[in-house]
Amino acid sequence: MNSIYIQILLSAVIALGIHAEEHDHHEHDHEENLIGKLNPGVSAVIDALYYNENSKDGLGNIKDEMPGFGHPAHGDEEHAHGNENGFNLREVEVTLTAELDGILNAETTLAFAPHEIELETAFVETTGLSGGLALKGGKFFSDFGIVNKQHPHEWAFTDQPLIYELTLGDHGLNELGLQASWTAPLPFYLKVGVEALQGENEALFAQEDDSNLPSHSGPRLGVAWLKTGPDLGHRHTLEFGLFGGQGTHQEIHEETAGTNNYFDGNSYFAGGDLLYHLHAHGEQGQGDFVLQAEYFQQNKALDLLASDDSGTTPGGNLDSNQDGYYLQGLYGFLPKWRGGLRWDQVGLINEVKESDAPDESFGDSWRATAMLDFNPIPSTLIRLQASNGDYETATGTQNVWEGYVQIVVTIGSHKHADEHACSGH
Repeated sequence: MNSIYIQILLSAVIALGIHAEEHDHHEHDHEENLIGKLNPGVSAVIDALYYNENSKDGLGNIKDEMPGFGHPAHGDEEHAHGNENGFNLREVEVTLTAELDGILNAETTLAFAPHEIELETAFVETTGLSGGLALKGGKFFSDFGIVNKQHPHEWAFTDQPLIYELTLGDHGLNELGLQASWTAPLPFYLKVGVEALQGENEALFAQEDDSNLPSHSGPRLGVAWLKTGPDLGHRHTLEFGLFGGQGTHQEIHEETAGTNNYFDGNSYFAGGDLLYHLHAHGEQGQGDFVLQAEYFQQNKALDLLASDDSGTTPGGNLDSNQDGYYLQGLYGFLPKWRGGLRWDQVGLINEVKESDAPDESFGDSWRATAMLDFNPIPSTLIRLQASNGDYETATGTQNVWEGYVQIVVTIGSHKHADEHACSGH
């Protein structure tokens, strides 16, 4: 965020404070009543970690160059390459929430990183519609699957599953748009939702600002999802989900220095998820068990519209198809202590078909992760995590070890994606 916006924000806050002091008691009481009706909530989350990995070229660079999953080159554009070896402040997240007259909830989240400030979410959602209907509008995380709707500090592991990172990037599907959902009045759980989103995801629904490519008006992305599960009582939760999305996508491939090919077309994703939670009701999480899994497949069907190389004829096409899944389990083995294991695998399907070139099929990559976390107090989480993975690259398979020491501190009451107010887990 530009420093001028920070100065404007601070000036506005100071001006409001001076203005409030100048009000008489009657006006002050009126403002207090108004604030009480809004019931505002303010919370902050500090997410910091120590990180180390042993690859020669940097794991972020390896992921960028994985065949099928690697991001195309965009001229002089530089990609972020994840955490640096050593100490990292991932983000400080500040959230403002309010209930508006019992019919709306509003939320705004700012994510402060060392070199940028991002408006992570800013939306309003209904709470008082009849018939199980609900509407949401603004900037929000899409509700498909399990992990996508979670903020980074809410993840059960320090990093997100490989399939999410490689297909949707560091921020997942976080878009401007509208959402409509319906919870059916049935003896079992059934919820369906549809979303119309602007379509600006950098990895799967990108729009390039280049005169060689057309400009598509938004919304450019549609998402639909379904969640269902039986009523197993208060000790057990079992949910199954299906999801999919389709939108426009553009890529600029740097073939040689200063020579680019320009692609435009459509992309889609589809998959399913499974979540089982045993609520043991033990002391501070002891005995709780969570098992979750997601499968995700992506496809890009793009046309070559232009090329800087006079020897390349526009009109060809590029079809890319990849998939992946993860399976993870968490268990509270002592009060305040929890352990977890996760298995990632991507590229079981990993094919690229391009006109005037032989079809290509690439190998898969995998990663195994173990973690241990501890809540000394409800507002603080300390996590140790280690992983080892084989990553398929153009020059062969590279094996990489990673290690994390993470601390998450919550200030104020914070609502996670599962809608339970909490601090910590």
